[in-house]
Formats: sequence, C-alpha cells, structure tokens
Amino acid sequence: MSVIDQSKPILVYLAAGVQGSAVVRAALRRGFKVRALVRDRRRASALSALDVELAEGDLRDPASLRAASAGIAHAVLQIPIGSRDDMRVQADNAVSASLSCGLKSIVLKLASASRPAPCEEPSFVANATIEDVVRRSGLPFTTVRPTMYLDNLLKPSARIDIVNEGTFAPPLAESQCIAWTSVDDCARAAVTLLERGIHSGDHRIAGRESVAGKELASRIGAGLGRRVAYRAQPLDEFERDVDAAMGPGTGRRVASKFRFFASHPAEADAMLAAPFTPQPGLEDFQPTGIEEWVRQHRAQFFETNQTSSGGPG
Repeated sequence: MSVIDQSKPILVYLAAGVQGSAVVRAALRRGFKVRALVRDRRRASALSALDVELAEGDLRDPASLRAASAGIAHAVLQIPIGSRDDMRVQADNAVSASLSCGLKSIVLKLASASRPAPCEEPSFVANATIEDVVRRSGLPFTTVRPTMYLDNLLKPSARIDIVNEGTFAPPLAESQCIAWTSVDDCARAAVTLLERGIHSGDHRIAGRESVAGKELASRIGAGLGRRVAYRAQPLDEFERDVDAAMGPGTGRRVASKFRFFASHPAEADAMLAAPFTPQPGLEDFQPTGIEEWVRQHRAQFFETNQTSSGGPG
C-alpha cells in the first residue's frame, strides 16, 4: 500500500450525477484536485460552484474520453445503467482512453451489489460485464460495490410517502435484512482506497447494522422525529408504478433485481445482510448509522419543492 501523488487531478466519471458528485465532494475533502467528467457543463451548475476542473465528454465518444483523461494518473469509473451491450461499449471506451493516456489505476464503482457466480439477472450481468472489460485491460483496479442505498429514501415518491403518509414501501420483503449504506459512504470508501494506493480487491460497502423492514422504519422515524411504518410493496404494483413514471417496459427491468431477491432469499442475505467488516485499505472505515444518516438529511425529507435529478439506483 502506497499513498498516491496528489499533484495531478483524479478523473471522476458521471460527475454530475448523484453518485459521481458524491465522489467529487469526498475527493475535495481529502485534498485531491478533481477533473469532473460531465456531458454538458451548462447542466453542471452545482459542480461549477466547487473548485474542480470540468471536462465535457460522452462515454460513447472515445475522442472526448481521451481528451478528458490526458494528464490523469487515476480515475474513479462508473458506467450508467443501460443495456448490457451499451454498458460494454461505454466501459470499453473508458478503458481504451485510460490505456492510451497511461493511467496507473482505476477505482471501479459499481451501482449495486453483485452475485459472484454467473446469473441471468440483468443488473448482475451488467456488473460482471463491466468488471470483465476492466480486468481484461490489464489496468490495476479495485472494485467498490454497495449493498443498498439509503439515498433511495429521498426519491420523490418514497420521500413523500414517508413524510405525508408515515409509510416506507419498497419492493422488499419485511423480513429481508439489509446493511444499508449511502452514496456518501461509498464515495468516501472509493476515495480512501484511491488515496492509499489500493489497486486490487473487491470491496463490499455496507452499513454498520443489519435491519429488517420494521427496524429500518423505526430508525427512519427516530431520525425524523415521527412514526414511520414499513409496507412491502407488491412487485407487480411496483412495476406498474415504474412504468407509469418512466415508460412501459421499464418496470420489468427495474424490478428484476427485486424479483431475484424475493426468489433467492439465501443469496439476497449473502449480498445484502452482513454489516461492514474491516477490509484491506479500509481497516479504519466507519460507516454511517441509519438514524444518523436520516438526521443528516432531515431537511431534504421536508423540502416541499424538491425535484429529482436521478436517484442512485
């Protein structure tokens, strides 16, 4: 383990999104210079207010990625959710740009927990595809993957139900234990690994406590100072709601992971339930507790005009 040179900026992919912007903030707090990759600088006003270098680029445009990677030694890479073929092309483009510009290492930040063995569930297939692209490149890399994000509580539909109805209703069985993490904790872990020169390993980022639905609702309520109940939303109902919000057919794709968890409870426990344990490079990492996280975000729960810029997935 060796501390990396901070004289050059690090490149943060998808920097204008929920997860990418969290990485930018975490890197700045640790003293890094940041080059933030965005598709349109005019739509990155929040980043413009920070001390970062904006680089316009598109994961489907290899030339723009090579320009963004010039002079960079390390990057935090994330690929947006889409079809497996599209995600593979974008990962190939990012890796090719990294190789051509002589990057020394990548932190690969996946959007969700992954099943280690082959599986037909689309989100797990996508994760495995991206990892395979990076591994085959020969670039030194380490992987960061979350259990499930508390930040999903702040999506408009969930937030409104929690505040107005006193109900949290995800498409997850009440009995399913989850060691919930957060976007900021995963970003902090990614930057810590980068800072310490960790170029290998698979890092599962989880919360400090594993809770079932009723326990989760109790902690949300304690953080907000009000009673919150848990209701497991039926998956067919969840699919209809997603279709209504995002277009026909989207619900089935989004719900597939939750259907896998419902059909394979032992595997769901293996991916989601265990609390965080110290790992090489993250021996002293301290996850944020659920109630503490809710208290930190209390104002966001009660914002009346909050709009969504896309959740963490």
